Amino acid sequence: MRRLVGIVVAALVALGAPSALAAAGPALSVDAGADRHAISPDIYGMNFADPALARDVGLPVDRWGGNRTETYNRRIGASNAGNDWYFENTADCFSAGGNWCAGGNTSFGWLGQVQGDASIGARTLLTLPMVGYVAKDAPLGHPLTCGFPRSRFPAQDGFDPYDSGCGNGRSGGAWLAPTPTDAGTPFGPADAAAWVSDATSRGVGLYELGNEPMLWSETHHALHPARATYDELWTRSRDLAAAVKQADPAAQTLGPSEWGWPNYFCSDADVIANGCFASSPDRGAHGGQPLVEFYLDQMRAYQQQHGTRLLDYLDLHYYAQGGVGTTDVTRSLWDPTYTDPSWINDKIALLPRMRAWVDQHYPGTKTALSEYDLTGFDNDGIVGTLVQADALGIFAREGLDLATRWAPPSAGQRQADAWRIFRDYDGAGARFGSTWVRSASADQSRLAVYGAQRADGALTVLVINKTTSALDSRMALQGTTPGAAASIYRWDGAGIARASDWAVSGGGVDGSFPARSLTLLVIPASASPGSPMETLTPSPAPAIAPATEPAPAPLPAVSATAAATSQTARHVCVVPKLTGRTLTSARRALQRSGCAPGRIAHTSRRGARKGRVVSQSPKAGRHVREGARVSVVVRRR
Repeated sequence: MRRLVGIVVAALVALGAPSALAAAGPALSVDAGADRHAISPDIYGMNFADPALARDVGLPVDRWGGNRTETYNRRIGASNAGNDWYFENTADCFSAGGNWCAGGNTSFGWLGQVQGDASIGARTLLTLPMVGYVAKDAPLGHPLTCGFPRSRFPAQDGFDPYDSGCGNGRSGGAWLAPTPTDAGTPFGPADAAAWVSDATSRGVGLYELGNEPMLWSETHHALHPARATYDELWTRSRDLAAAVKQADPAAQTLGPSEWGWPNYFCSDADVIANGCFASSPDRGAHGGQPLVEFYLDQMRAYQQQHGTRLLDYLDLHYYAQGGVGTTDVTRSLWDPTYTDPSWINDKIALLPRMRAWVDQHYPGTKTALSEYDLTGFDNDGIVGTLVQADALGIFAREGLDLATRWAPPSAGQRQADAWRIFRDYDGAGARFGSTWVRSASADQSRLAVYGAQRADGALTVLVINKTTSALDSRMALQGTTPGAAASIYRWDGAGIARASDWAVSGGGVDGSFPARSLTLLVIPASASPGSPMETLTPSPAPAIAPATEPAPAPLPAVSATAAATSQTARHVCVVPKLTGRTLTSARRALQRSGCAPGRIAHTSRRGARKGRVVSQSPKAGRHVREGARVSVVVRRR
């Protein structure tokens, strides 16, 4: 008798029916007729993306950015490491600990990224140096050229353990006085214009105006020892942006790309020397106006005077300073009642704040986060995956135009599934909708809900259970005539798997959401249980538009009625994507999908990651009977 009860309970859970083992969750609602706005595909971008993951998710934007790109000399393929590593110049072929640059500096990094991005349909966001100097040479071996050579500064607090001729630029903790031409050569707007002309011919159209200018005195002290001011930021940004627009009038620019909270409001001169207040010397000299507001006002005034828009995106960088490791951390992106539990100790509400700045100071400007992370780089953790998926849902809801995650996961790490649930949830290119619709939870901190509509009329609704307990909730549906069943895709830490359909009745769906999980509901807009899926291709321009491409074949629906009346009913297994996964992860994905592990072969083929699946049969997305075996080939360790 006890065994029979267990079978009945398991069947109810599979169908999404409320379970006696789950707690009552908050009410959910989705209204397809309210709060509609286009979702920019560019919010799903990355920095230096793993090519395998980029292909999986149809990556829209890949940023060439960070500290090194601020000092990049594209003519010789070299950059200065700045304070990240002893202010040394290194060539693109540099590879620490090996026989690096043995064949010469033959492949320039920026070109490789542009070509790789183009091959998968992604656009490159290219950072243009604005600090005034770039690396002057590209040494192929030790000794390296550096900003604080021992020959000139013998008394430094530290030296490179691999190149004792290069120091850290400090003596007794205080900065030494550098000569920028020791490691750098001047780089100005004319040099940037030449680069833009070259990049435009290769399909590049997005440019970032420098990288974190208010950290130059620290990060790039050898090239820019002075603390940047309001006026310097504006002058350098104006001149660089004007050069970009002259070289390519269709180019889109992003700025000021500041690193974090203090420098949204004050310059480096104020923050480092005096803290950040309206009365701080540099800010006070500009009417007490926060730095971002000043920056936007100058850009608007320039357009009014010259008829040219120099700035297309207000771009900031954002790294969570408090709450990391909890699912509450994403509240700092949107919640005006949330006080950040860090040294900031303020209500950030970053995305509404950015929109308000734009609306008040330079209407028509888009918003971007070209560097962000709220997970503490927890790329293989369950909480980190929930937080990243939550952030992407918030970006869609709040109308952010572009976001590129710094240090994104590789294809085989858990957090990659935060992108896949939006961009490749079935392993065959099916995606989250392109039009946001009103979606609400009575308690977003427990069950977060994000809804959208696809071009085929289907609703795609992501529910994130942030708690450590299973929760049962009803989702009310309005503004659409739904089909009789919702297709369900589930992530609970072991890959995304197709689950049994949930019945749609009485204007809603009753579902059970496992602890710390992602559940995606695909609800067709008609009585037909199988609705085509939308596949998007990144657009060549930053315009936002719904997909118009042909959709893949409909996924066979699992009949809720048949499952309820027959415990032995056979269901369809949708073969999951296994390439790029470890063997353990592949087995888990197969188990969750209803398929079974088949023959395992090994290969020594170069170019594949050791211990990862390099091919599979049948291919991902195929519909096979439940229990069908999937064979894989794994790269030997």
